[in-house]
Amino acid sequence: MAHFRRRTYATTLLVATFLLSSSTVTWAKPAGGADPYDAARDAEGRLDYKAVVVQSNRALETAQTHDRLVNLYRLLGTANALVGKNQDAIDAFQRLLAIDPDHKLPRGTSPKITGPFREAGGFWVDRPGGLQIVPTLPKDANSDKPLAIPVKIDDAMSLTANVRMSYRQQGESEWKTAETPVGASITLNVPPTDIPTKASDYVLEIYFAAMSSNGSELRLAGEAARPLSIAIRGPGSMTTTTTTTGAIVNGQPDKPRKPLIKTWWFWAAVGGAAVVAIGLGAGLGYYYGRPDTSITDVNVSSKLPALRF
Repeated sequence: MAHFRRRTYATTLLVATFLLSSSTVTWAKPAGGADPYDAARDAEGRLDYKAVVVQSNRALETAQTHDRLVNLYRLLGTANALVGKNQDAIDAFQRLLAIDPDHKLPRGTSPKITGPFREAGGFWVDRPGGLQIVPTLPKDANSDKPLAIPVKIDDAMSLTANVRMSYRQQGESEWKTAETPVGASITLNVPPTDIPTKASDYVLEIYFAAMSSNGSELRLAGEAARPLSIAIRGPGSMTTTTTTTGAIVNGQPDKPRKPLIKTWWFWAAVGGAAVVAIGLGAGLGYYYGRPDTSITDVNVSSKLPALRF
């Protein structure tokens, strides 16, 4: 019996040791394993602003989407302001306003935060558009021919390293990309193999991004959810017009219009007018040329019987 108890105790101890080690493996997280973006937001929720600064800076070392980048610069500016690092807060807010020039702080924000934010805004007083990326889309695009698109970058803080173009035929799921370093003259090209001839016209969806040196999206022109578009013309098909709102309007080529004097309805109208004029003239001539019977001379002779008195 004692031997059985010793074996039972040894088995229990072994199981407990295994469970403890399993628990340790389950809950322990490797250093640096968490996404620093999520860690920064979690630290903000705990009001741990020093941790917000550390985690936001870590996140900025890796490629981020535009929306995440906006949040990171907001977190970094706010946290630096609250820990007393005003210049770092101003730098973060300047970058925030570069990529999101319409950004507003929530009403009731502490003056410790709004002060650096307003000072950062002063940098952009003469540049209200912030960092801008402006592609010039062509009015027409023909199939099986290269498509060259000039892009202009206005970047007062020199944040942009590359310009990326993403495109696809409408209805496709995958985006193709072309990228080029920023420079005085920027042109991105869609190769003719990506604009094939089809039986009818189709739409090329396209958007552009100013990219940082680590691949973050600083500013967009169009986006994957709401891309810009270009109508690709098939052989002998439609014309393409870009409206002031950027909409693409397709229609059959306008037929040359005949001169007015060569249209049948013009001469029919002229002939009808001539007939009316002739008839009216004849009627008026007859009316004014007939004898005037409006006054009639009447001679009345009356023989009255002699009256006798």
